[in-house]
Amino acid sequence: MKMLKFIIGLISTVAFSLGWVFSILQWPGGSELSIWGFAGFAFIYLPMLAVDFFKSTIKRTKVERLKFLFGLVSGILAGLSIIFKLWHLQGADILLMVGSGLFIFGFLPLLFFTMFKKSVS
Repeated sequence: MKMLKFIIGLISTVAFSLGWVFSILQWPGGSELSIWGFAGFAFIYLPMLAVDFFKSTIKRTKVERLKFLFGLVSGILAGLSIIFKLWHLQGADILLMVGSGLFIFGFLPLLFFTMFKKSVS
């Protein structure tokens, strides 16, 4: 399972990066490659990462699980908004605002809270 997860993550990030390079060089297929790479990362790799994270929650606190959940949901929403923007679909701005809001007001405070607690103890 872990090998499959890392292979999917590698393939999707390489496809996304190559899509960007193809788009910058104005080669054919750049936008499709970046969309499919990002979609694979956001909708296949991130949920697999979440399943692996929550399976090993024996020693994790509720704050760490909530932080991971905020990061996961905000990443998926931001990825979905990018795909909506590239395909010129409605609702991309709302998805981006909700994803950014969850990241700014949910993930980042919990991240710095856990970093502060670790530095104090």
